Amino acid sequence: MNKITISYISIILLFLILANCNHDDGVSDSLKIASYNIRYKAPEDKESGNKWEKRKDPLAKIIKNNNIDIVGTQEGDSLQMEDLSSLLPGYDYIAYPYGSTRKNGSHIHTASILYKVSDFEILKEGRFWYSETPDEESIGWDATDLRICAWAKMKHKSSGQKFYFFTSHFYWRKHIAKENSGRVMVEKIKEIADEDLPIISTGDLNSEIGSSQITDITHYLQDARNITKESPIGPKNTNLGGGNFKDPPKNRIDYIFVNKKVQVLTYSVLTDNYDDGRYPSDHLPVVCDIILEK
Repeated sequence: MNKITISYISIILLFLILANCNHDDGVSDSLKIASYNIRYKAPEDKESGNKWEKRKDPLAKIIKNNNIDIVGTQEGDSLQMEDLSSLLPGYDYIAYPYGSTRKNGSHIHTASILYKVSDFEILKEGRFWYSETPDEESIGWDATDLRICAWAKMKHKSSGQKFYFFTSHFYWRKHIAKENSGRVMVEKIKEIADEDLPIISTGDLNSEIGSSQITDITHYLQDARNITKESPIGPKNTNLGGGNFKDPPKNRIDYIFVNKKVQVLTYSVLTDNYDDGRYPSDHLPVVCDIILEK
């Protein structure tokens, strides 16, 4: 055998050894995760030609075609999540409602975790509210509706690795609610994820880099965009503006944060579109390839 053949065989053997070690050590294979505000079923979207019935198929195709394992979603209501589940055989989800302007009122959104059933098991789940009393259903500070974080303790079946996954939607208009939400997020994640396990926190946080709430979060968790091993792909900004499905994104308010037990291999903001340049939502999905460490 020549040197090239020997080198090639050596590389294959090394890869197989590392893959076997990963499973023995409880380290996951590479997983693809996402944060995606899928836009609620707004009446005005029918008039603009962007009704949910039109955009749900291309939105589901983004998840399917990019082979995303877990998606933390925001805004979609229970019927929208049922539609996605139907369009994505092999996926299931947990969902918690929010958005009402009063306690026990009519909720218009859900914070959901959509995942591949064959690969993951939900061990525990729950939610908390972004307010002064996060363990009780409550509107916080100067906000005008309920905002939450939905979470799950999950297990990657093939490796046995356990981890925590969070998805949040911060309030958008008033500043006090947003400024306090970062602190509440960190306090509650520390309380819930009381084991030394990987942590993934996704969400539409309606806050840009440099805001006090994002700074509060990055004192505890790492911004996936900053630690990706490969250079970020796609636009930096993620938000097109409420009900805008065509223009370039104008700011970055959608995030994936992780603790030090998560390796971030890639970071992408996807620009998949349909129907002459329309996006399926007024936000772009943030997607990362990651490895969970024991």
